[in-house]
Amino acid sequence: MPCPQMSRRLFSCALGMTAASVALPRIAIAQGDKPLQIIVGYPPGGSTDAFARLISVPLQQVMNRTVVVRNQPGAGGQLGASALLREGRDGSAVLAINQPDLNLAIARGNAGFKGTDFRVMMADLHEPRVFLVKNDSGIRDFVDFVNQAKANPGKLSISVAGGTAQEVLAKWLVDTLKIDVLVVNYKGGAESANALLAGDVTANLGDDFVRSVLRPKTTALFIGSDRKSPRWDEAQTLQSQLAKLGHSMPSPNFLSRYGVYVVSAEFVKKNPSGYQALQEAFLKARSGPVMTDYIQKNNLTDMSLGLPGEQFENVFSSEMREIERINK
Repeated sequence: MPCPQMSRRLFSCALGMTAASVALPRIAIAQGDKPLQIIVGYPPGGSTDAFARLISVPLQQVMNRTVVVRNQPGAGGQLGASALLREGRDGSAVLAINQPDLNLAIARGNAGFKGTDFRVMMADLHEPRVFLVKNDSGIRDFVDFVNQAKANPGKLSISVAGGTAQEVLAKWLVDTLKIDVLVVNYKGGAESANALLAGDVTANLGDDFVRSVLRPKTTALFIGSDRKSPRWDEAQTLQSQLAKLGHSMPSPNFLSRYGVYVVSAEFVKKNPSGYQALQEAFLKARSGPVMTDYIQKNNLTDMSLGLPGEQFENVFSSEMREIERINK
């Protein structure tokens, strides 16, 4: 996801601290002196890439081991996931990706891998979806949007980044609410946001923090979470808006973006102690001052997780079932 302002600061911080490595006791992880790769499933410059580069600095210090961040974008995360399975069987590679993007890559069924090939080691951040219209749209809230869609079939439209969870959520809303609204796919998040500003679509479905740069020109009709967002104080939760329409979400944060770090399930099975040590290293790096200071300074506390991936297994598995149902 494009997030140029955030990533620029992150890169500067990461690059500036790399030279100041501190020798700490080595965490034994059975790969000897082999560098640890963080494979980012997206192009450089997005928030996932930026946070991977930021955490690599304290991680290198915690492990006393070289950490290399590399980008392997393409096919909605499929190429990065495939690279992990090829190169991470011994735990020397970790995939930085978003859920539910990994679930979507699996659900497409053409990538040659399945859900049981992966283990989510750490959930880093949670970013809900936000539904935006231009300030002069005249649409008061999401219930009003739905009522206008029913009164004017085929006239309203929603822009999304095609092939992503944004598209899946938009189609789920259209299907669930039985409204005739056009979901328009764009190449990426920036293009879909620009389509709203240009007046080419009625609404845009994007990500809460990333879309905050549009704050002066747009109004949020809902936050796709069970909690309100400090960046969009006018927006009600999608859960509350759907309740007024007689519907509910499959889960409180359905299809929100979770930044996650993933390892090969084969590595976990063959070397459980190595997996535990690697997970502990990531959690320690994540809880250190480099990450926590940045999160506080940039008002990301409400999105911050830094928790073991096992705590989110039920969330991701329930979303996978819903994705498979939608894709049928």
